[in-house]
Amino acid sequence: MNRSARQISKQQYYIVVMTLCLTIAVIVTCGSFISIAKNNTQDSVTYKYYTSIQIHSGDTLWDLSKDYISTEYNSIYDYINEVKRLNSLQSDNIKEGQYLTVPYYSCKALD
Repeated sequence: MNRSARQISKQQYYIVVMTLCLTIAVIVTCGSFISIAKNNTQDSVTYKYYTSIQIHSGDTLWDLSKDYISTEYNSIYDYINEVKRLNSLQSDNIKEGQYLTVPYYSCKALD
């Protein structure tokens, strides 16, 4: 194979490699845009609210948390810690008749 034929072969190789790289980059970019668009359409606006609840006999923070926790919290422990902070509780002990402020999330805006 003579020198110019090898040079042409190298150029063709580089063109093919660059074309593949460019194609992959375009596919990844388009995939990202599609993924972002899909996520934006599925998200709904949630609002954080607070309500006051009265503690009944046998209630625990764990039980109350199961009723009010939502996906905005990483864990039930995070939710319980927020309830304790909101109500200035130093321990997990709550008493019958006591009122607690608890947070909750809703997709509906209050008027």
